[in-house]
This record gives sequence, structure tokens and C-alpha cells, in this order.
Amino acid sequence: MSNSVLSAHLTDSHRDLQARAVGYFTPEWLDKWRTTAGGPLRREAWRELAASGYLGVSVPRERGGQGLGLLGSLVLGEALAGVRDGGIALAMHVQNEIACDWLVSARDPALRDRYLPGLLSGELVACQCDTDPSAEEPATATTEGAGLVLRGRKKFVINGATADLCFVSALLDGAPAILAVEKSAPGVRVTEVYDKFGTRAVDSALVEFDGVRLSTDQVVARSGVSQLMRWNRVMSRMRLLIAADAFFTHRALLEHITGYVRGRSLGGRPLGAWPVNSHALARARARQELMEAGIADAYLRVTSGGSTVPEIAELKWFCVEKANELAALCTDLEGGAGYMWDSVSLRAHAQVRGFRMSGGSQTTMLTIANHSLACRAELELDPAGRAGHAGEGVRRG
Repeated sequence: MSNSVLSAHLTDSHRDLQARAVGYFTPEWLDKWRTTAGGPLRREAWRELAASGYLGVSVPRERGGQGLGLLGSLVLGEALAGVRDGGIALAMHVQNEIACDWLVSARDPALRDRYLPGLLSGELVACQCDTDPSAEEPATATTEGAGLVLRGRKKFVINGATADLCFVSALLDGAPAILAVEKSAPGVRVTEVYDKFGTRAVDSALVEFDGVRLSTDQVVARSGVSQLMRWNRVMSRMRLLIAADAFFTHRALLEHITGYVRGRSLGGRPLGAWPVNSHALARARARQELMEAGIADAYLRVTSGGSTVPEIAELKWFCVEKANELAALCTDLEGGAGYMWDSVSLRAHAQVRGFRMSGGSQTTMLTIANHSLACRAELELDPAGRAGHAGEGVRRG
């Protein structure tokens, strides 16, 4: 971040975070805190992260956080790439950006005071439960007496097995809502912990909610313009951070493979000197510049309060897609070594594959972009259906 367009926005506090985090988040640190070799973080690691000053980075100071905003999260994300497992970044984004944001913006101060201190201290770990088994099986909550009853299942939940607190998207009496559900509540069960290809430093689980009884004050957000705006804000920030994670992985991988092809010979000359390879890496370099520009632009849009949902969906798609393409190319350039598990390229490929599904699948990102294009096209038609200028169409309407 210190060499990008956004470097002018870094404060001394951002630079201090950067200096501390780069030296802290190493593969050795991750190995120390894994439950097993190659497994997810131990529960105790979250208290260690809090004690070291890496939770609540973007949370306002008046709410107990560090007040470094979204830029602080980007700085932290760059350092997190140093552990070489994207699961850590995804887990931290859910804790710092999604869960804390729901509570910071909660209308009910009691709900915020009940859970936010625990998230900031690492005493509580959070997960966001979004993915239903199918469109025909949505999670539902119904009003029964003075409380609510939640039923449903959520798949591929990051932090799902470890979390103490679940933020569940559900249809509350038929309308969208977010509910705060304690894992210890009767009827909450983790029924499967998935065996994943990459991002293994964080668990992903299937969580079931079987007739879970909640009080009405556990509704974090519910249907309406305010709910939609909050949801868009939370998910846009998450997707921007995942786009940045893909960029950081792409940057490290391009540096690695550039050095590799310079030192590896084929047919009497360096592998990188063959035009087919030098051209492919030049394209990757150009795409990397586009990623960096897109991330800077998206950050400025988000922090200025502009409309960003389709633009950030497109950015997330582009960064993740191009990082995947580079990782696949690098495994080929490494030859047989590229398909051994200790290959830098193959391990990077595993991480960026995980980014494809996080924060919404790549298909979902394209669907959002497509809807945006359709809306723009509609605005460019006049009431009679004839193509015209967008401004004219709006004035006539």
C-alpha cells in the first residue's frame, strides 16, 4: 500500500500498523496457531490477535476500535498475505468488517454493547451465514408469541465451526433480515466441516438452525431501504477486500515466477526469454496495474459514499479471475514441480480458488454486473422504447 495511489492517505497510525503486521504475519506464526498441520486456527489465536492489536482495525475509536477505517483493513490485508494462506484474511474480514460493522451500525445500543466488546477482545468469534442449500430452502424466522423461531441451514460458512456468534440472513415473516444467533443456543448445530482445497487456515462449515428461539432484540437489521443500504455497504467492503487479497496474491506470485523463469533454462536459453512466456507475463503485469488502479478507485468511491455495488462486484470478479489465471500459468511454467504440493504456484492457486466463492461466487459477481448493465440500458431508452441519451430518458420519465 505504501507504493500505491493510496499511499498519500496513510497516516502515521496506518504506517505503524503496517510495520508491525508485516513482521507478525508469517508462515511460522500460522504454523504455531494451527489446530493441526495444515488445519484451521486454534480458538485461542483470536485472543492473541486482539492482544497484538489486529482486531477492530476499522472500528471507530468511540466504539472501542482503532479507527483506521477501510484503509486500515487494506493495510492489514496486505500483511495477512504474508502467511500464504488466504483463509486468515477471509476470517479476519468476517470478524473485523462484517460482524463488527453490523454491531457498530445497530440501532439497538444494547445489542452492540452485548456483543461488540467480545468481538474486539477475541473472546467471541463471529461468522456470517448466507448461503442456503438452494433457492427453494431459505432460512426463515417467524414471529411466535413474544419472540422468534429460526429454521434453516447455511452452507460454506467461514468460521462456522469455530464461531460463537452467527449473523444469519433469513426471511423474517417473509421479509429479509439479519439475526444475531449465539452458537450455544439450543437448536444450533454444526453438522459438517468441509475438507477444502485452499484457505484451510479457516474452517468452513454447514450450520443448522432447528427451531432456534430468539428474542426480538436479536434482529440486527430488517427489510427496508436502511437494511438494503447496510447490506450493500457490508458486502461491498468485503468484496473490495477480497479483490485486494487476490491482488496481493497475484503480485507475490508474479514476482516469484518472474525470478523462476529467469533462472530456469529451456533449449539453451532462460525460460522467460521465450516470447510465448515473456508475452504471457507482460499481460499479467498489465492486469496487475489494472487491479491496483481499480482497488484505489473503489476505495475512493466507498469512502466518498458513492454507489459502488456493481463496480466492486466487477472488480472482485476481475481481480480473482486474473489471479486464478496467473496461478494456473505459473504451475505450468514450473513444469512437473508445479503440481507438487510444496510448489509456491500450486499453493497460491489453492488460495485464489477459495477467493472465487467468498463474498459471493464469480457467477454472482457477473450477475450483479449484468443487472447493472441492463438497468443502464433501460435508462438509455425513452418511454417509446427508442434508444436515446440517458439524461433525456430520465428527464422525460
